[in-house]
Amino acid sequence: MTSLKAHKMKWTLTVLLICLTSEIVSSETNLPPVFTQTLNNIVLYENVPVGTVVFRLEGYDPEGSNVTFSSIGSDHFSVDAVSGNITLIKPLDREETDSLTFLVTIRDRVDPAGESEQDNVVEQPITFIILDENDNPPEFQDTPYEADVNEDAVVGTTIFDKILVKDRDTIGESLDLKCLPQQQSPEACTKFRLKLLTREATVLTAAVVLNETLNYNQRMIYHFQIEATDGVHKTQTTFEARVKDVQDKPPVFQGSLSTVIDEDSPINTLVLTVHARDGDTGEPRKIVYDLLSNPNDYFLLNSQSGELRTAKPLDREALTDSTGLIPLLIRARELVNGVPSDDPLTSATARATVTIRDVNDSPPTFNKKEYEVALLENTPEGTPLALDMSVSDADVGINSKFSLRLEDVSGVFDVEPKLVTGYSQVNIRVANGTLDYENPNQRKFIVLVVAEETDTNPKLSSTATITVSVLDANDNKPSFEQESYSATISEAALPGQYITTITAKDVDSGSFGDGGIRYSLSGTGAELFHVNEQTGVITLADCQAEQRNRRQRRDLHENDSDAHALEMLSMPQHLNSELREINTEPTVQYTLIAQTPSQPVADISAANAAAAVAATSTTNDDKAASSKAPSTCLDYETETTYFLSYKATDDNGQGQTSVVSLRISVSDANDSPPVCESPLYRASVDEGALVFDSPLIVKARDADTMSSISYRIIGSPQIESIFDIDKQSGQINIRPNASLDVTNLNSEQLIFVVEANDGLFTANCGVNITVRDVNNHVPSFLQHSYSAVVEENSEIGTSVEKLQATDLDTGKNAELRYRIQQGSFDDFGIDERTGEVFVSRKLDYDRRNTYQLQVQAADLGTPSLTGTATLTINVQNSNDKDPYFVPATQHAEVRADADTGHLVHTLIALDPDVATHNALEFAATDDITAIDKEGKELPHSEQFKEYFAITRNGKVLVNRQLDRNLFAVMRLNVLVTDSTAPNVQQGRGLLIIQIIDVNKIPPRFNAPWSPEQPVIKLQMVEEQPVGTVLTTLQASDEDSSIGEFNITTNDYFAINSTTGVIYTTARLDYELVKEVKFMVTVSDTGVPALTATADIVVDIINLNDNEPHFSQSEYYFNITENSPRGTVAGKVEAHDGDVGAFGELTYSLIGENNKYFSIDAYTGNVMVANASILDREQLKELTLSVVAQDKAPATVQKSATATIHINILDVNDNAPVFTRSTYNSTVSENAAFQPPAALLQVQATDLDEGLYGDVRYIIIAGNEMALFKLDAQSGIIYPAQNLSGKHGNYELLISARDTQGSGTMESTAKALITVLRVNRHRPEFVIPALSNATIEIPGDIVQPDYLLLTVKAQDNDTDGGGRISYHLQVNNLNVQETTEFKIDEDTGELRARQQLNRKNRANYDIILVARDSGNPPFESLRLLTVSIVDANENRPEFPDAANPYKVSISENSARDVKVGHIQAASRSKHNRDIFYYMLLGNEDGAFYVDKLTGDIFTNKSLDREQTDSYTLYILASIKSDLDISEEERASFSIKTLSRDNTVAKVLITVLDENDNPPVFEKSVYYAGVNANAKMNAAITLVNATDADQGKNAKFEYMIVASNLYKFGASKSTGSIVPSPFAISQDGRITANTIMAEYNQDRFELEIVARELEQPQRSANTKVNIWVFDGTQLVRVILSRPPEEVYQEQEEIIAELRNATQHRIIVDEIRFHLDSIGRIRMDWCDLYFHAVDPQTQQIAPVDEILKDIDRNYDYLKDYYAGFAIENVVPAYIAIVQDEFDLAVAGLVALVIVLFVGVISFIVLCCCLKHWNLSVPVETRRKEALIKKQIIEDLNTTENPLWIEQKLKLYEEQELTMQVFSEPDHISNSDAPGHLDHRSSLEQVHHGQSVDNTYATIQPRNNQNRLTAGSGSNGGGGSISMRSGGAGSAGGIGGAGLLLTRIDPHVNDFADYATLRNNRAPSMYEFTGSTFQAPIRDGDDAVAELI
Repeated sequence: MTSLKAHKMKWTLTVLLICLTSEIVSSETNLPPVFTQTLNNIVLYENVPVGTVVFRLEGYDPEGSNVTFSSIGSDHFSVDAVSGNITLIKPLDREETDSLTFLVTIRDRVDPAGESEQDNVVEQPITFIILDENDNPPEFQDTPYEADVNEDAVVGTTIFDKILVKDRDTIGESLDLKCLPQQQSPEACTKFRLKLLTREATVLTAAVVLNETLNYNQRMIYHFQIEATDGVHKTQTTFEARVKDVQDKPPVFQGSLSTVIDEDSPINTLVLTVHARDGDTGEPRKIVYDLLSNPNDYFLLNSQSGELRTAKPLDREALTDSTGLIPLLIRARELVNGVPSDDPLTSATARATVTIRDVNDSPPTFNKKEYEVALLENTPEGTPLALDMSVSDADVGINSKFSLRLEDVSGVFDVEPKLVTGYSQVNIRVANGTLDYENPNQRKFIVLVVAEETDTNPKLSSTATITVSVLDANDNKPSFEQESYSATISEAALPGQYITTITAKDVDSGSFGDGGIRYSLSGTGAELFHVNEQTGVITLADCQAEQRNRRQRRDLHENDSDAHALEMLSMPQHLNSELREINTEPTVQYTLIAQTPSQPVADISAANAAAAVAATSTTNDDKAASSKAPSTCLDYETETTYFLSYKATDDNGQGQTSVVSLRISVSDANDSPPVCESPLYRASVDEGALVFDSPLIVKARDADTMSSISYRIIGSPQIESIFDIDKQSGQINIRPNASLDVTNLNSEQLIFVVEANDGLFTANCGVNITVRDVNNHVPSFLQHSYSAVVEENSEIGTSVEKLQATDLDTGKNAELRYRIQQGSFDDFGIDERTGEVFVSRKLDYDRRNTYQLQVQAADLGTPSLTGTATLTINVQNSNDKDPYFVPATQHAEVRADADTGHLVHTLIALDPDVATHNALEFAATDDITAIDKEGKELPHSEQFKEYFAITRNGKVLVNRQLDRNLFAVMRLNVLVTDSTAPNVQQGRGLLIIQIIDVNKIPPRFNAPWSPEQPVIKLQMVEEQPVGTVLTTLQASDEDSSIGEFNITTNDYFAINSTTGVIYTTARLDYELVKEVKFMVTVSDTGVPALTATADIVVDIINLNDNEPHFSQSEYYFNITENSPRGTVAGKVEAHDGDVGAFGELTYSLIGENNKYFSIDAYTGNVMVANASILDREQLKELTLSVVAQDKAPATVQKSATATIHINILDVNDNAPVFTRSTYNSTVSENAAFQPPAALLQVQATDLDEGLYGDVRYIIIAGNEMALFKLDAQSGIIYPAQNLSGKHGNYELLISARDTQGSGTMESTAKALITVLRVNRHRPEFVIPALSNATIEIPGDIVQPDYLLLTVKAQDNDTDGGGRISYHLQVNNLNVQETTEFKIDEDTGELRARQQLNRKNRANYDIILVARDSGNPPFESLRLLTVSIVDANENRPEFPDAANPYKVSISENSARDVKVGHIQAASRSKHNRDIFYYMLLGNEDGAFYVDKLTGDIFTNKSLDREQTDSYTLYILASIKSDLDISEEERASFSIKTLSRDNTVAKVLITVLDENDNPPVFEKSVYYAGVNANAKMNAAITLVNATDADQGKNAKFEYMIVASNLYKFGASKSTGSIVPSPFAISQDGRITANTIMAEYNQDRFELEIVARELEQPQRSANTKVNIWVFDGTQLVRVILSRPPEEVYQEQEEIIAELRNATQHRIIVDEIRFHLDSIGRIRMDWCDLYFHAVDPQTQQIAPVDEILKDIDRNYDYLKDYYAGFAIENVVPAYIAIVQDEFDLAVAGLVALVIVLFVGVISFIVLCCCLKHWNLSVPVETRRKEALIKKQIIEDLNTTENPLWIEQKLKLYEEQELTMQVFSEPDHISNSDAPGHLDHRSSLEQVHHGQSVDNTYATIQPRNNQNRLTAGSGSNGGGGSISMRSGGAGSAGGIGGAGLLLTRIDPHVNDFADYATLRNNRAPSMYEFTGSTFQAPIRDGDDAVAELI
């Protein structure tokens, strides 16, 4: 039993041992799971939505068991245990933290049943980098924004500069601001603008700037929104600008300043009250008034109230203005500091008018009693007599109305006006009949003019006598017996030969009759005849001398020209050939030659033709001169008949004229030589042709009809063997057996002479025949096929083979161009001129190893002929490809504790040239860099090479124990080498190895923090803005980097978790808190993260942050004037919230008045310091400013100000002062004294106020008779007793004393009173006012006792005689009633006595009587018509008012000319009188209407050019005294008046007269013409205008002189006849001849514009025309269409003229042609030439360009404004430079030496296995640098001037560009041909590239100039001028063709317009450096890049 238990026990122990052993073995062999990813720096954007799977963990267990994942320490992410997906569970915010680090774990499963303690868990940190997104809006700081601005602030003033905007995001668009107007201030954003001050990535500062002037009265406050945006988010804040009023506006008068006052108004009557206010409404000042003008001192004006009162009795008759109008000038002034100011800004004046009503007492009076006047017979009706006659009545109203009439038995005259009121000029007009001086009864008239009052009784009148004498007038024209005359005269008649006599008769006598007739001739040729102006005898004029001079000048000119032409034509063939090469268009003119019997012209050989002909011409001319009869000006061949006008004018040639036609016929004579129709005949013919393209006919004409002309050829035997001529027709033909072969001819042009002979005279005509070469030979290559071999690694530009072809033609037909038709695949190119084939692109044997090129040679003939050849090219392969790493940058990680020999990474590289990777060998270079765990690069150290080793097969191994504290990242530059390559082939790469750390040591704050004393004490000044940085905490970690900073919660500070910056979150106030404590924690990025903590104590430093404040903003003190020094005026008080010295205050005074007062610095008592200013009469109030300052240091001192108003109290220290020293008054002896009438008023003022200024008056002398009494208070003098019988002059002495008469101050004045006798007056009717009045009673029946009218009259008598009684007069008896009416004697009420019925009687005439009570009594009568009317019968109407009256009148008509007549009618049978009034349309007073008749007259002379029509609106009314005010006129509506039948619409048309001359737009014009311009080429346009109309505005242009100024001459050689120019009737000046002979000369044309209608006025102008060469033009390239440039042409010219100081003359504006031949319709080219204003010569182009360069600063703004892209020469030429063998040898030697040195260096490098290839990264950097250089150069700076910008790299780049061939230019890039057949004939492809900076260029000796047209170098242009193509170099469409002869000629394309005709040297600067900024899409940018 025991043994069994022992056995069981042993077995059990064995099993347990086996299990334990198995468990131990199992635990030892279970490896931990592994992450297969790099978990550092995973990038996330902060806007990733919650729930997004942001990363997936991957790992495995070496044993193959399942793994699970989890996370530790993350609240933003969750990890799926199975899939490993990391999901975002909390939103990210980069502004809170920019990185998140936590631990992730991977767990394996040892027990398949579930997790167990044996499971392996691996923890590894994972870091997410949070990238910013634009998710925060901008934030305005320190809001709200507001500012004050004075209304007079100037535009541009910065009113607020504290705008601060911040954005928490670091990405997004740049911050920007925008102004948004508000509804209450819609114009705020135009008044102000926002100005950006600084703009950074997240911060923007700006200011508000005044943009327009302000006006306080228009708006006092502006509000607008400021919007900040970062491109996505927007934020707004409000800005308030308060406008402060400035005293800058004068007072403004209000209300009416016009009034009417009765003449008898008493003294002190209120006339009107003046009101004015301050124009500044913000703080208006008090206004005082005074009178600046006061005629006769009639009025007084109260300075305070503005009341205007009478100062003395008024007398209307004493006024100079008969209307009774008194003008007053009133001034209103503002009180400035209590004193009225005279400054224009504080004072204003206004004119007031006072009208005085008058009484009637004067009869009408003429200005003279007798008048005498004379007038011509036949004076038309309506003509006024030349009389200065006027009549006036000094009375006003109805008493001044009178009528004018004539007592004239003849009835010839009439008077105007018929009725006058007051005053009028009197016009006596011829009314009826025609005055005839020949009638003795009409020689003299005596007329009596009567002026008689119409409405008075008795009717006062006066007369005047007019004696009118009639004078004789020239009213009959001379008359001829016949309507036309004719005469005949021989061509050979001598001067003085009688032709005929023609006379006329005139019935007038004296000089107006036969005795005064004068005769004259006019018309074409009239100067050839002479007429005796008195007898009418016509003879031949003596014009021999003038004609001889003219012919002599012509013969000299013709002989010189002809001799030159013949001399040229008769030259030997070889000399003539040379001449033709110089000038292919000889100027051949004809010469007249007379034959002699001894030597016929036909026998003269061609060699001596010129000499013989010249000799013959001279001999025969001499004989002819000696044998001819004297010649006359008549020439039958020129003119056979003269049609002349024969004119007879009486009054000694100044009077009337009669004209008849006169025909003078000239008989013929034979005297004219033949004349060639053309001086030179041209023809062209193809070689080998038998006929001309068109018949060649030489024509000569002879003015003699009997002449017969024959022709013959004069030339060399060769010419005569080729051509013959038809003797009769002159047609030239090619002989049948002639051979036209250009090869056999010496020249392509054959020149000879054809002689025309009429039997007596001969003429030579030049012939120029051009033989054209025919393209009849095909180009032929020397070989049919070619072959060549080229290495695969050949450089671009390597020559492969040269192909050559020949052409048997000549000229362009033999000129060949080569091109590759097919087979090159763009890998090869060919020089189109030399046929040399070269490599154009890098070859690749693997891509293509054989090429079959088909090459074509084409000539330039028409049509072009071609030949072809084949070139076979074989490419030889080479090992030429470098190995390279895949990828170029490779990454690896290794733990910091990795063992030596640990495999870190295996490098991977490829080489396409090797078959196995064993040929690749790997190694590391010496360039190894390391980065520590802080991310900083460590200095280079040789130890870095020891940590890792790289085997030859690319294995990277740990070579030494790693130390992460030394470096965290190692960067190894690795090298792979192809060991099988014949030369060194290497590839470079980068291996980055990251050392993974293990966190052990916690972070530490920098000193003074320590783990033993973890306290940091800081200080901060109070009142700092939110966001102010307190400090930046720094911490370090020995084995990892710092993760983040955190701060404990507090009220004042926060920390940036990344940077450790502590900043304020609230404002600190020392008075509230003096110390702040909080705690900061820092954690590292290790796993697990470790932390350190610091206690922060912040002491708050006190500041002077409180402003002093006064207890009141304004103080008001009173002080008595003249107070002594030291008197206390008052006390001020202020306080300050600060403590200590910052709160202690001192006081001081400032301002302009501070010197007169002092203040106690501590108590604030204000005292008098200088009493001189205390004079209340000078200053009533003054203002001081008091300043309170604390005792802080000056740099932080604060202050406050307050205003002190000191009111100065009055004392009695001024005496009264009278307004005048003497007062005058006139009074009638019947002046009232009970109550007394005021006679005058004296007034004295006292500057004191109150009781001291209260003045009393007293008479102290001159009133001994006690006739007057004086009111002591008002100063008004009254009569003290009745003044009747006491007329005379009285002088009173008046005293004025202040203090109500009890004061000590006194002054005196005199009062002079004149008492006048009394004149008695009749009663005057007031109602009715008119002498013949009518009252209308509406209705049919008037009931008894109906009140019709209350009659009222007044009498100026003041005694009892002035009482008026009213009566009716019947049969000269005064009664109170009649059968129908009755009147109240006292009240004047007129009533119906019985019932009145309109049907029985409608009108009643009664006489009213007003009778006074005087002795004797006076009566006044009035005629009153009582009408009972129907209400609808009373309205006058125009029957045709709907159809306007239409009249016309010629301009310049005299005044008072009748224009038309209007007539209105009334349906009422009782309204006999209708009156007319002008309403509208006569604002300039051009017309007036007769009030009674409706006749319309002119009121002044009219001018159609100012106003060509008038529309008058005239009212018809039954009211005779209607007054229409200007306000009523302004209220009328045209539409309403047009519908009103009482208003007539009169349309007056002013007819034109020829009274204006033509006027040229400019007095001088400037233009230019190309020397190669053709006939009729347009040059310029002159423009004249005539202000007249129709035929009067038509005129013709004429060139009256063409003055020639030869090149360099300052004086004219005279006018060229005929003119080389022509002018059309639209003013267009064109070339009338070939301009080549005038090249570089100048013409001054005198142009006349003359009217076609009499009197044919004219205008003159001058046109200066320069004849230029095309190379003298400058081209301005503008990125604007031509129509816009035309509009701004004058501005562009002005700016260029200012810059160059030359006269700029624009020659043409064309469409722009860009670099590839495209027409740019939105661009244009402006061509101009510049003229030196001193020498008047065309300035050189380079000089103008230099001037433009020198003025760059002046022109740069205008370049941008006018869109000027470039300024360059217009035309250039490139020619081949001469080749210098010596220079070539020297260059070759230098090249050999250079190649040798380079070869040696390369050999050394190869021996050392150096790789000279440039890394990709370096190339990228170089590309960026190169791009920056291009951008820097893309300015208007001259590259030769920017030495500071050219660093070593740029110098190398420039060297490479100069000496190497550009890779980007090839034949395949050139576009095809463009064909333009308008202005541009042809543009060759590939001719131009961008000339952005054509300044530094190499020589190119292969460039040359070839003939062509259309291209002008760097971009051509399409002419906008009509007319077709001109010759080469011309503006009319021709130019220079730049032909490419090597593939790099594009480098010089823009030099095709340089004037010096050569290519630029290597570093030569050409053209203007001005170039506008290049825009996107421009060709220049594309080509540059």
